[in-house]
Amino acid sequence: MKDSAPTLSSAAIRAWVGPASFRKGEAYYFQNAIFEPRRQGLTLTARCRGSSAPAYRVQVVLDANGIASAYCSCPVGDGGHCKHVAALLLTWSEKPGTFQTTENFNSILEQRNKEELIAIILQMLGHDPDLAYLLEVPSLVPGSGAQPIDPEVIRLQVKGAFSSDGFEWGWRNPVEITSDLERLMQVANRYLEIKDYPNAATVYRVVSEEVMQYKDILMQNDEGSLGWLVNVCISALADCLDEIQTPSERLEILQSLLHVYLADLEMGGLYIADEVPIIFYDETTPSERDQLAEWIRPVLPGMDGWAGGTLGGLLLGLQEGKLQPEAYLEICRQTGRISDLVDKLLALDRVEEAVSESKKANDYRLLSLATVFVEHGYGSLGEQLIMDRTKEGRDSRLWEWLRDYAIAQGDLPKALSLALKLFWGRPSLANFLEIKGIAAQHDQWPKLRSELITHLEGQNRFELLAEIYLDEEDISLALQALDQLRAGKHHRSAYSNSIEMRTAKAAETSHPLAAIQLYCDQAETLIALRGRKNYKAAGGYLKTVRQLYERIGDQGAWHRLITLVRQENHRLPALLDELRKAGL
Repeated sequence: MKDSAPTLSSAAIRAWVGPASFRKGEAYYFQNAIFEPRRQGLTLTARCRGSSAPAYRVQVVLDANGIASAYCSCPVGDGGHCKHVAALLLTWSEKPGTFQTTENFNSILEQRNKEELIAIILQMLGHDPDLAYLLEVPSLVPGSGAQPIDPEVIRLQVKGAFSSDGFEWGWRNPVEITSDLERLMQVANRYLEIKDYPNAATVYRVVSEEVMQYKDILMQNDEGSLGWLVNVCISALADCLDEIQTPSERLEILQSLLHVYLADLEMGGLYIADEVPIIFYDETTPSERDQLAEWIRPVLPGMDGWAGGTLGGLLLGLQEGKLQPEAYLEICRQTGRISDLVDKLLALDRVEEAVSESKKANDYRLLSLATVFVEHGYGSLGEQLIMDRTKEGRDSRLWEWLRDYAIAQGDLPKALSLALKLFWGRPSLANFLEIKGIAAQHDQWPKLRSELITHLEGQNRFELLAEIYLDEEDISLALQALDQLRAGKHHRSAYSNSIEMRTAKAAETSHPLAAIQLYCDQAETLIALRGRKNYKAAGGYLKTVRQLYERIGDQGAWHRLITLVRQENHRLPALLDELRKAGL
C-alpha cells in the first residue's frame, strides 16, 4: 500500500531521468535488476544490479509533487538521473507492493536498549566487517565535542578499498573501489552536515590524496568514477576552507590540494583537479599564496613540457605583482612560458630580447607571439618575424596572419595579394570567400571573380566550382560543375555530406529530377558497399526519392524504380529487410 507516497507516471519518470536513461531503465526493470526495495516514509531505497559493479545503491526521495531528489552510487548517478534510478522508479510505479515498509531508523533505534543496540551493531559488523572503522572515528552526533579524527584510520580504509588480494589483474574494478570509498564520503558528508569542518576536511584530504597515488588505475578508469570522487573531495575541501579559520588546518587543506593537483599534472591532466587553481586564487590569503609558491618552487625543476608550463603559470598567478622582473623572467624561461616571457620583455622595453626569444619559437607559437608584439605597439616587428619565418616555414597560418594584419592595418592591396596567394596554395571555398570579402571593398570583385572561375575551370577544379555555385545559390551551374566532376571520376562518394549530396539537397525544389538522379546514384553506391548500415542509409535516400516523385506527381516512375531495385538485389535479404523497415 502506498499510503501518502505519490504515484508516478511513466512520463514523470522519463522527464526526471531523460529518454536514454528511461529506455535503459526499462530493460533493467524487466530483468528484475532491482532487489531489496524498501520504503521509509517518502524515501525509496534499493540495490540495482549493474554492468560495472555487483550492485549499486539507489535512493529516491518523493514529495507531494513527485520526485524531490535521487541518488545512485554508479559513476554517473550524481543527481539521480541514471538508468538505475529509472529502474527503481518503474518498480515503485508498477510493483509498489514489493517494497518493504520500515519505520524511521531513528525511531526504531530509540526503542532499543543499550544491550540490544550493541547486539545489532555486532551483527552488522559480522555481516560487513569493513564497517568496523566507524568505531574508531570521532562522534558523528552534533554538539558532541568530537576529537580530531586519526587520518591513519581513513588512510587504511582507502588502501583496503584498493587491495588487490585475490584479483588476477592486480587491482579491483574501479567502480567497486568507488563504491567502497563512498562509505568514507558519507562519513565526511555527515561531518559537514553537523558543521565539524576539521574532521570533514581530514576525510576528504586523505581520500583524495590516497586515490591519486594509484595512477595506473586512474589512467585506465575509462568511466571516470574515481576521478569524479576526487573531484567531489576537492569541491568539499573548498567548502571547508570557507568555514575553517585556524591557519594550520587551512594549510593542511591547501597542501593536500596541491598534492592532488601535482599528481594530476604528472598524469598528463585528467581534468580531475582543474578546480584547484581557482580555489588557490579565490579562497586564500596573501600569506597562504606565498606559502603555496614556496611549496611549488622546489617541484618546478622536475616538471617539463605541458605540466611544467601549467605549473609555472600557477606560480606566476600566485605571485602576481610580487615578483621582481628577473625572477618573473626566470620562471618563464624555466617552464617554457614563452608568451609570458615575450610579453614581459616588451613591457620592460627589452625589445631586442623579445625578438631573439621569439625567433626560437616554432611556427604555431610564433603566431601568438607576433600578436603580442602588435598588442604592445610593435606590430611592424611582429609582421617582420612572420615574414622571415615564411621563407623557411610551410604553415599556411603564417600567411593568414599576414593577411589579417594587412586588413587590420587597412592595407587592402596587400591583403588581397596575400589572400590570392593563400587561395592558389590551397584552393577552398573559405579562401575564395576571403578574397571576395576583401575585393568587394574596392569594387574589384566582379572582374576578379571571373578570372578565378576561369582559372578553376582550366584546372578542372569542378568540386570547388560546385561548392562556389552552391554558396551563390546558382543550382544550375552547380549541377553543371557536378556533371563535369562525375564524368572525370571512376567512383562516387558514399559520404552523406559529399558535394553530390549537398547539391542534391539544394536542387530538390528547383531541379527535382536532377536531385532524384543524385540520390539514386548514392543509394546504388551504398548498396554495392554491402552491410546493414549502408542498406539503412540507402533506404533513407530512396525515401527522399519517393517524396520527390510524389511532389512532381510521377508515382509510376517511383514504382518502376523501387521494383527494379528489389529485382536486381533479390539475393540481399538484409537490404530487402531494411527497405521493408523504411516502408519501401
